[in-house]
Amino acid sequence: MFKRTLLLLSTLLVNMALACEPECRHGLAAAFAGFYGPVIQLSVEDLKNTFSQTLFNITLPSQISSTVPEDILRNGVANSLSETLELFVNQASGKPLEDGIFAVMFSEANPFKGDCNHPARLTRKMPPTGESWYREECEKMDYICGNPPSICHFLDDVKARIVNRIKAQLSGYATFDNGFLVRNVVQTVKMTTDAVLDDYGAGSQKDDPNVVAFKNALISNALRSLDTWAEVDVKQLCNRPGQKEACDGWDEEIIPEILKWP
Repeated sequence: MFKRTLLLLSTLLVNMALACEPECRHGLAAAFAGFYGPVIQLSVEDLKNTFSQTLFNITLPSQISSTVPEDILRNGVANSLSETLELFVNQASGKPLEDGIFAVMFSEANPFKGDCNHPARLTRKMPPTGESWYREECEKMDYICGNPPSICHFLDDVKARIVNRIKAQLSGYATFDNGFLVRNVVQTVKMTTDAVLDDYGAGSQKDDPNVVAFKNALISNALRSLDTWAEVDVKQLCNRPGQKEACDGWDEEIIPEILKWP
């Protein structure tokens, strides 16, 4: 009787689909983050363009123009901002992105967790070692639960969740509350302007009221550019035709990655 019970139990377990465990969850979050890093890069390119169009819409005071060529100052600030934004892309595409993806997939509303057997859609708990789930199993797993075929089935929903999280994160970086991007942009504009003045022997002019007003105007333009970027470009992320490939052109790469997990 005991042996028969064990046999029945083992048969039942073989036919039950198992959930994506922590290693699987973190692995998938990292895989998705790899595809969305270039999407963040695209959005930051929009910010670079906004800076180039609006930052220097002001007149140089004579204390600067008499000693520093305007193109030198413009290029110096533009190059420093470009470096700052590249550092930002690296930061935003790293752990914060992966953690955000993990959260929207496995910790927040409608997480890909829980029982995948009621109702039953699949006939096995996992693929044999070294093999992946089948595409047919992805198609059959038509409700949200904790196994990879369910994640695959709802891939469009997963991508929408991730894009919304990226939008929220990028907008947050551009506000004073979360300030990572704000602080670094303001510091870059101020320090680069002062450094160019020093290089041209005009360091004594840094505290001149007209020079201070010019630096403050540059910073104000930079902050307005950040606001515009957050309110326009970030909100339209993945909705522009030119972004389709980066946002949606890798299904055939991520699906095998999803289905390889037991």
